[in-house]
Amino acid sequence: MHRPLALALAALLAAPLAAHPQQAHVHGLAHADIAVEDGRVEITLRATAYDLVGFERAAVDAAEAATIQAARALMLDHGRLWRFSVAAGCVAQAPVLEVPAAEQAEGDEHEHSHDHEHGHDHEHEHGGHVDWLARYRFDCTRPEALRTIDVALFQAVPALQNLRVQLIDGSGARALELTPAQARIVLDSAP
Repeated sequence: MHRPLALALAALLAAPLAAHPQQAHVHGLAHADIAVEDGRVEITLRATAYDLVGFERAAVDAAEAATIQAARALMLDHGRLWRFSVAAGCVAQAPVLEVPAAEQAEGDEHEHSHDHEHGHDHEHEHGGHVDWLARYRFDCTRPEALRTIDVALFQAVPALQNLRVQLIDGSGARALELTPAQARIVLDSAP
């Protein structure tokens, strides 16, 4: 791994939990940090609970609990949300989903799709607003063929109107703003 890109990658992947609390909580807007290098794609996605389930509190009835469960299933369906150049042979690792305790359906426990340390705060709240955080990792067998990432979040979550992306790829770091009309990320694999 090239040293400057490795340092930028480390900074980007460490930034989501530290940087996002200062960002304004805006409905219809999600944030993604994406790093692409050496056949690996790492994505951290933060979206408001309101956009994902329609409310930012604990479920009050069975219908709302079912809505939360459906949103969890959607957020863990990485193949539905992120589509890569087919020739790249990208395979997903188990995603991680952090659902704040305020969003837990009655009787649910704090949920993740894998095991990890619990030394951080899972209440991604901003002034009474609640965010969900998902982390995805994909390993690509032919990284030289990885040219695009199609983001299907807009079809899956119609309340989303913008996705602000911080991207690190072969050309360095850049910021992108995706919309339902422009939901493709074109990657640069330059060294």
